[in-house]
Amino acid sequence: MLLPAVRLLRKQFPDTQIDWLIDRPLVSLLAELTEVNVVAIDKPKAMGDYWQLKKQWRKTNTGQLISVQTSFVSNMLMALLPAEHKTGFGAPYSREGHHLFANTAYDLPANLHQVEIFFALAQKFAGINKPINITAADLDLPVSNSDKNWAGGKLQGHDHWMAINPMASTQEKTWSAERYINLIDNLHKLYPDRPIVLTGGPGKAEVVFGQQIEQQAEAPCLNLIGQTTLTQLAAVLKQVSLLISPDTGPLHLANAVATPVIGLYAVTRPEYIGPYNQLDNCINIYVQVAQDFMHKTASELPWQKKIPSLDAMQLISVDQVLDKVSEIIAR
Repeated sequence: MLLPAVRLLRKQFPDTQIDWLIDRPLVSLLAELTEVNVVAIDKPKAMGDYWQLKKQWRKTNTGQLISVQTSFVSNMLMALLPAEHKTGFGAPYSREGHHLFANTAYDLPANLHQVEIFFALAQKFAGINKPINITAADLDLPVSNSDKNWAGGKLQGHDHWMAINPMASTQEKTWSAERYINLIDNLHKLYPDRPIVLTGGPGKAEVVFGQQIEQQAEAPCLNLIGQTTLTQLAAVLKQVSLLISPDTGPLHLANAVATPVIGLYAVTRPEYIGPYNQLDNCINIYVQVAQDFMHKTASELPWQKKIPSLDAMQLISVDQVLDKVSEIIAR
């Protein structure tokens, strides 16, 4: 979601070295990116880690530092990293005292999508006041040929795979196994020529969840949960005809490789954190959930509010997803 902002900075400052500091496990995803220099850092987990990072960078003049995260860890890094000038968020997106660590903290319009929040900060930094449209090309994540070949080997024999990434990072955002099983069996009956592949990360809970779905579904499916690197996952998602997923990382990965995405949103607001330029493909019951579980209208809740309910996702029906699949296939 940061790619459009990074590319805008590159266009505005073509002769400037731009280093993108990113958590080491995610660096591989950006290996094919040519616009900036990707630098792996180890996310601090203890106080000693912060000190080591400070020592590592103390003799490096980073010039201009732009901090696009507002977590405690990122704020500490902004404080420790040397720079002539530090830029960050003001209202309404500053959190954990983020603005206090910046020399310049820009106030931005409220109720922006996360992609637009990053992009608006880059515009402010670059001194651009005119509106700029964010295109699909701005979001595009390049995938290596070796990963494409690997994915092609796994998905050989069929041209129209449908992917399901069943688990989100939290239980509140995860649909039930029973719903996924029902969905898979119905998809197989309706589209027997479109095989199904399960995707996901290597976490034990995620692997077990996928195995439960695979074993209990009557329809066959290819289970790749926990069996791909991040770049191989991107390549798989690039080759499928659509992805069905709750609000989680692989959904945005599929969006970044231009694959149609059906996002399942109940406790988070897709207008804020959905697949950019594909919000019409989302099943969005956030307004209903706000009323049913918070007894407030969605407009009364903070823009970034995640509704704390383990039951809300189950208000999304299998029929709603099937209707959305039919609509996308018809297009």
